[in-house]
Amino acid sequence: MSGELFFVPGAVVIFQLADVRYALPLPAVRECVPMPALFRPPGTPAPVLGYFRLGAERVVAIDLAVLLGLRPWRAVDQAGAETLYRPLLLGPEGEGARVAYMVDGVLDVRHVSGPVAAPCDSATAGDWLVGELDLGGGCTAQLMDPDRLLMARERQRIDHLLSALQERDALWEGTDA
Repeated sequence: MSGELFFVPGAVVIFQLADVRYALPLPAVRECVPMPALFRPPGTPAPVLGYFRLGAERVVAIDLAVLLGLRPWRAVDQAGAETLYRPLLLGPEGEGARVAYMVDGVLDVRHVSGPVAAPCDSATAGDWLVGELDLGGGCTAQLMDPDRLLMARERQRIDHLLSALQERDALWEGTDA
C-alpha cells in the first residue's frame, strides 16, 4: 500500500485510541457524547459495552479498541471508572442499529484537503485503515474507513440483539402506572 494516495474531502475527527491517533471522516461522527448508563444483556459480544437510549432510539456502544484488537476485553464492571470518562463517537442514523464507538479521548476536528498518504507500514494491520494524515509537528493520525469498522455479520448480530431487546420492551409497555 505504500505510495498510494487517497482523497478525503472535508473534515475529520481526530481521537486517541490505545496510544495512537486515529481519524474518522466528520460525516461518520454525528456528535461526541459522554458515557451514559448502559444496559448489557446476556450473550452480548465482547466489544459491545451495552445499549443506551437516545430519545426513543436504542444505541449500541462499542469499545473500538477491543473491536479492532488494540486492547484486550475486560468486563465493564472490571474496567470500572476508566470507561466512565471515555467519550463516545455517535454515528449517524442509518439502516439497522445506531452505533457509538468508545474512544480514549477526542483531540480535534480538522479540515483535510487533497490526497492523504497510504497508512504507514508500521501501522496496526487492518483493512479499516485507509490513510495517514499529517497533523504537523511530527504528529500523524491513521485514517479509518467507518464502513469497514463493523463486518456485515457483526452488524447482523447487533441488529438481532437489539430486536430482542425491543421485543422484551414491548412486553412491558403500558404496565408502568
